[in-house]
Amino acid sequence: MPPTSISLPSHVARPSSTKTSSVTVTSIPSPDTEPNLCSFCSQIDFSLLRYPTTTDLLSLNNGSPASQDLSPFKRNPYARVEPTWSLGLLSRIHKSSASCDLCHALCTVLDQQPQIRATLTEMGVQDPLVLGTLALCGRLSAPDGTSWFEHDDKHGGLKERDCFFLRRLGLLFRPADKDEDVNEPGMPQKIESWYSTMDIFQTMNTAFSRGSAEDKKGVLMGDEENPETVWFAGRKRPEMIDIGLIKQWLNECLENHKDVCGISEEVDEDDDPELVEQMRRLGKPIPLFRLIDVHKRCIVTKYNLYDVDMSALKFASLSYVWGVTPQKLTLLIENEYELQRPNSLVGKVSKTISDAIHLTEQLGLQYLWVDALCIIQNSDDDKVMQLGNIANVYAHSLFTIMAAAGDDSNFGLPGIRTPRDTVQEVVPVIGPSQNNPGMSLITALSPTHQSHEHPTRKTIWASRGWTLQERALSRRAIVIMKSHVLWSCSRSHYSEESCCETATLGSLAWFGLQESDPILNSSERTWYTEDVPEEQVWYKFQRLVQDYSNRNLKFQGDALDAFSAVVEQVRRMTGENFLWGMPSGRFELCLCWEPYRRGLKRREELSTLEMTSFKRHVPFPTWSWLGWSGAICLKVQDRELEVGLNPKVVCFVLRNHPLRVFPVRRISVDNDPERANSWAIPNINDSKYTVTLDDIYDNLPSMTPEVLLDIPDDQLIFFWTESARFKLSELKVQGPSVLQENPLQVKEYTKYYREIIDDDAQVVGRTHPCDPTAQDIGEDDKGDGKCEFIRIANNYLPFCEPEKLAMQVRRGTGKYNRDVRYRVNLAEIKKEAWKQVYEKRVLVALG
Repeated sequence: MPPTSISLPSHVARPSSTKTSSVTVTSIPSPDTEPNLCSFCSQIDFSLLRYPTTTDLLSLNNGSPASQDLSPFKRNPYARVEPTWSLGLLSRIHKSSASCDLCHALCTVLDQQPQIRATLTEMGVQDPLVLGTLALCGRLSAPDGTSWFEHDDKHGGLKERDCFFLRRLGLLFRPADKDEDVNEPGMPQKIESWYSTMDIFQTMNTAFSRGSAEDKKGVLMGDEENPETVWFAGRKRPEMIDIGLIKQWLNECLENHKDVCGISEEVDEDDDPELVEQMRRLGKPIPLFRLIDVHKRCIVTKYNLYDVDMSALKFASLSYVWGVTPQKLTLLIENEYELQRPNSLVGKVSKTISDAIHLTEQLGLQYLWVDALCIIQNSDDDKVMQLGNIANVYAHSLFTIMAAAGDDSNFGLPGIRTPRDTVQEVVPVIGPSQNNPGMSLITALSPTHQSHEHPTRKTIWASRGWTLQERALSRRAIVIMKSHVLWSCSRSHYSEESCCETATLGSLAWFGLQESDPILNSSERTWYTEDVPEEQVWYKFQRLVQDYSNRNLKFQGDALDAFSAVVEQVRRMTGENFLWGMPSGRFELCLCWEPYRRGLKRREELSTLEMTSFKRHVPFPTWSWLGWSGAICLKVQDRELEVGLNPKVVCFVLRNHPLRVFPVRRISVDNDPERANSWAIPNINDSKYTVTLDDIYDNLPSMTPEVLLDIPDDQLIFFWTESARFKLSELKVQGPSVLQENPLQVKEYTKYYREIIDDDAQVVGRTHPCDPTAQDIGEDDKGDGKCEFIRIANNYLPFCEPEKLAMQVRRGTGKYNRDVRYRVNLAEIKKEAWKQVYEKRVLVALG
């Protein structure tokens, strides 16, 4: 099925050509203004911050070689590290702010970012040495079908150039060394950072200040007909959001990105046409697909959830933070019909929702989907059905409004009905000359702690578990931040603060936007894995799991539900079935998941919603990454096998009614015989791997038929493997290899682990990172201080001694689960040490 094309109503298709006074730039210094810089700031080579003009890009596109005398086309004349200059102590910058425009602007930025000073003070640094660094921020490439060239210094002639790089000014902070001359301007000998703030200043498009904004067509968007337009450079953003700018972004995507931003065949999968009839026969209520009518300000419930053609609907969706403060209004069983009355929402909904309704209406759409008002909040039955449909909601919505500002639903959307107050400083840094128009810098509105970090990363919105799948599944996102607006789709990433709206002159991939944006519904390839469609999907899924597992959930029992839409979408894209967040066809490989840097805590809560045919709130299995709290690294890509990780178990899962066990890799056979997946390593049919009910009864005596019949589906997996017992050392600490005096580095990179000790008191392996607060290290009940390990895989990495990847386990303590083992951690154990002590081949029931 080809991608579905979507067009806006005629009154939305084009942004208004009328410019409001709020868009007019009035406070930009004249391009003839001379720089007013101190002896420190004047040392910075600001020419490296030069951005290309229309003339530059037209010349490149016409086949002329890049000018090696001008940035961004000339090679970095400095060392391999980013060009960096000393700005002196922070106290010096404050003193200089009265006479130096850049020092004054830096102080303004620091005042608007109080967490910088607070973090440095926390680290014991009261008066840090400040370094200005010109860090790479984006990759500039030729338009599709065009090649760029540069002079070949080595062989002569011309050679093709893939891309050029743009820079922004960032700040590094560290204590000054005792023998360091902090009063000496220039490039320091020691470039090191305890704390950094990147993307502080960007090049200003000085062409914007020449003439009236009302008289210059496209001045806010950039003018391809103006040879002096500086592309991808900064611009003043108005106090109120210019809706025409968002309309242009949206219209460009709808007109030109149908191949990558349209609804894919996987997303537009048809539901079972017999399902509704079957529900009617059973007397079950038919779930409704509800929307907010932004014109009538009420809930619309005329759509059947399983019959509605979402691809034909034009609606927006909202992603936001509920927060601790209660919502002003939610949909409940008792008010469902009341909220269908026109104007029933007026003045009653939380401010973020109210602003989203207003924005949706301004953009010309009639409908908006918001979870609080489109899912009945006190009905588990409705929640189960609606959560199963969330992948469709975000994938089919024309765009998603991401409310990335504030910490609850009452914060609102800055710039929609409330002015934004962040000050943008403009600083001339290069004076004009006969052949040089000069250069000014402007405050960037998305400073980040690290290079290549997404601007939303430190927001409350980006720390919440539920918001990840909302972003990952959305085809288009309008991200409303406190100070400005971002746009992202599968093809383009724009910012209200930068002039990037050109596709014909060149394209810029912002490192902090494209390469850190967790988009799943994108046909654009990532550069971090091979260009094979399925591997691209698995790489994105692995990244999403790592991001999600490090986020916060208000209710820990939501762990599966808040990620279920991602799982459902990956199922559609790959054909894989999933078991507790792990693809069945790669299950044994995924069983090798490991903590990312730090130890994990066991998730003890039961599922929020009732699950399985038993309709119970069930525990999260320890073998699934969903059963743990903390960042994890999932092993799911083929390259894990290629580098030497070889799973040596075949897992079977227990299900009821009728009582049965069958290979996890063939869940699709149990769910749908026509979608069987036979991918298997090693051979499932090999008798030494097969698990039957009789094997369970013979080897695990407490697991009688009566006990098994009371265990919910998908809680227990079974497999044959080897078991061995070792002692564990006291807790060991592995600190960062460098910068150990940096408190942030120590906190971020310190790992806690235990060594594995054999009977000869020799160290034969080590565990993966441990939770240092855990009191019980998992010793078994045999009284000799040993712990049990079971082999999961062989780990034969190149140039390394062969190892066994083993899972540390512990036994259950109850009458009916004493034969069930539970995961504690993973460990690498030397192959020879394992061969000497492993006791026997055992049947494992892992819960």
